[in-house]
Amino acid sequence: MRARLRRIRCLLMDVDGVLTDGKLHFASDGAEFKTFNVQDGHGIAMAQRAGLIIGFISGRRSKATARRAKDLDVRLVFQEPVNKMQLVERVKRKHGFGEEEVAFIGDDLVDLPVLRRVGFAVAVANAMPEVKSAAHYVTRRAGGDGAVREVIEMILKARGDWSKVITKYLLLLVAGLAMSVGRLQAGTAPTTLHDSPPATDNTTGYIEKFEVPEHDEAGNLCWKLMGDRAQILTNGWMHIINCRTEFYTTNVVDMVFTSPDCWLDQVNKNATTDAHVRIEHGNIVITGVGADWNSVTRSFIVRSNAQMIISDNISLMGESKGTQ
Repeated sequence: MRARLRRIRCLLMDVDGVLTDGKLHFASDGAEFKTFNVQDGHGIAMAQRAGLIIGFISGRRSKATARRAKDLDVRLVFQEPVNKMQLVERVKRKHGFGEEEVAFIGDDLVDLPVLRRVGFAVAVANAMPEVKSAAHYVTRRAGGDGAVREVIEMILKARGDWSKVITKYLLLLVAGLAMSVGRLQAGTAPTTLHDSPPATDNTTGYIEKFEVPEHDEAGNLCWKLMGDRAQILTNGWMHIINCRTEFYTTNVVDMVFTSPDCWLDQVNKNATTDAHVRIEHGNIVITGVGADWNSVTRSFIVRSNAQMIISDNISLMGESKGTQ
């Protein structure tokens, strides 16, 4: 089964009974309502970030299905009263997928032709017995209750994409520990930092061209962490290439820290770099080589070649104005 999962590039699924529990709800005016699972939705979003093509195939037209697809940015949506196998073959031809590269999740007898012609056939826990017999895998969760998320996690883990996908959320945790800067102050270097950054041999995942904002309870932007690439290591460190952190006061940039190479230590809640650094705060610019951020004292320490420039007027985007 793992070999089948590794080859999957496209995941197609029925809607009623798979993305939902199969129940249809109608208001007195005839409006239709369906209930979708948020974990399934999050799984679909993660799968698409990992490059997996997602598609909904239903023989019954529904505005609720169209709305759900739009919310999740699912582009392959077929709601046509025709043989589902024809729709699946249409997807294969358009995208150049081989049979072994397509997975399908179904629950009822109309899904049998499709399940017999895909690389990974899945039946949800509430599927008909004949459907379960034709499937390579039967989910533990029922349709509308996380079955789709279960399958997506299996595929992403088999393809080696799971650690890359969850890096975004690890990044949020680490950033929250190290980036709550409110002021600049002098101090002694943190004693809990490693003598040198760890090796990157044990990387658990990475994320590229990322941007992570943090807001307070009132919705105001507190800070924004950005970088070209971030690696997550098994020992709790994060390695960021071309790091830029903007700190905000009342949604206006108040301070900016930049460095071409920065390490965040999740365990000790510190950050360090041996590279060049630049800190811009109001009309003050501090540059130097090597720096440490101490979460206890909430301070930056520039280790060497420190220079401070005070100007009449300076832009936080790096363009100086006025007399220095």
